[in-house]
Amino acid sequence: MSKRANPMAVKAALTYEIGEAAAALDKNPATIRNWIKDGLPIMSSKKPYLISGAALREYLRAKYKAAKSPLGPDELFCLFCKAGRTPHAMSVTINALTGKTSLLKGQCSHCGAPATRMVSTTKVPEWSQTFRIKESADSEA
Repeated sequence: MSKRANPMAVKAALTYEIGEAAAALDKNPATIRNWIKDGLPIMSSKKPYLISGAALREYLRAKYKAAKSPLGPDELFCLFCKAGRTPHAMSVTINALTGKTSLLKGQCSHCGAPATRMVSTTKVPEWSQTFRIKESADSEA
């Protein structure tokens, strides 16, 4: 079972019973009932309760969008804290991943764990104004 349900797995024009929605999203029916308690709109005029595919899609998209927290301009994502953190002494190394993307790696100033951020290779000069960038020894660039 995947952690996040794909909103496109349900058809917007159809209605689903709780069990059908759970099967379409590869989730447990208890998860769907928890979403209903959390605010997923249902058609409850008679049993079995029906869920609109369009409403289910919109609910999932809003739920996942609310869970995102963009990084600040001076932050990397700390893999231990699971949050945006500034790197220790604002020092990072850069690794070229592809021709278009590079990975900034630093050490979290809060816990000391690795922290990373994917950036566009064309914008590295802009990032060098924020961070002290060192070329990595294993960089392909």
